[in-house]
Amino acid sequence: MDTGTHSTLSRRDAIKLLAGAGAAASTLGRSGPARAASPVRLGTIKTPHWAASWLIPDYVAKGVQVQLVEFKTSLEMISALTAGNLDVGTVGYWHFIRMLDQGANVRAVAGLCSGGTRLVVRKGVTLATWDDLRGKNCAVARGSTQDIQFLLSLKNRGLSMKDINYRDLGGNMAVHISALQQGQMDTSSMWEPFASQVIQQSIATEFSTLYDESFRVNGLVFVPAEYADKNRDAVQAVIDAHVKATDRLVKNSNEFLDIAIKLSGFPRDTMVMANNNSFLEYVLRMDDARKLAAAVQEFGYAKTDVRPKLDTAFDYRFLAKATGKGPKELGA
Repeated sequence: MDTGTHSTLSRRDAIKLLAGAGAAASTLGRSGPARAASPVRLGTIKTPHWAASWLIPDYVAKGVQVQLVEFKTSLEMISALTAGNLDVGTVGYWHFIRMLDQGANVRAVAGLCSGGTRLVVRKGVTLATWDDLRGKNCAVARGSTQDIQFLLSLKNRGLSMKDINYRDLGGNMAVHISALQQGQMDTSSMWEPFASQVIQQSIATEFSTLYDESFRVNGLVFVPAEYADKNRDAVQAVIDAHVKATDRLVKNSNEFLDIAIKLSGFPRDTMVMANNNSFLEYVLRMDDARKLAAAVQEFGYAKTDVRPKLDTAFDYRFLAKATGKGPKELGA
């Protein structure tokens, strides 16, 4: 791509880039004159909610190179960043809070997405109220964002794990789907696009997205604090580009859809429904982060209450400069 202009990446070009991405790494930075500084190594995952991250190299300022590195899981990405093999990461809010709980000196510099959750009920089971969950077989992927949302929702509706048959089926959604089909499970707290898939295939119906009873946030952009302090211009360039890429996909739902289909491999109809439940955004939602941090300590997933750390760990300076908005407008 021409480093002398900010020409946008066409939908077709974006799809070509995604098609060429391997399981290890892809370099999607702009070509141009060599520079002494190392490229910014940006980690991402092939998931629809992460769509904006795939367009960041197209919007990065002239003179800055971004190397996009694909990972299969957030844990792999965190390991690479901890080992010094990555500069900027994109993970779930829960993974970020876990890092703070483990003593990592990291900063969240932008939001990535919210949503992406549904509590579904298998065909043949009717739930009119939350109280109807009593005694039901409820599947989760223990320790996932969707598990925490479910547990917090139960609490806020006057229920607890003791009131249901809580079952951890692990993180393979195919196992959840099979359990619903065979009548082994009555509900499952699922992530997209699998949640939309089971609804479209008439395996289950939606009971709740869980957002009102828990929190909405999903993913964010983070950096090691030391890297942010030593490479402020590089981080700013990434966040500037992230804001532009996010705005572009929010304004162009068809392009978001095309990229989401390529990232997920799911049919168009399923991804239309899934995208309607996944919200691309760059704001950092402090209130939801505090709810999540309190919940994971209460439920035994975190050893400490990291809420006091969030005031410094959520660094709004890069977003403020990129958008011209104040922290309060950006989720503080």
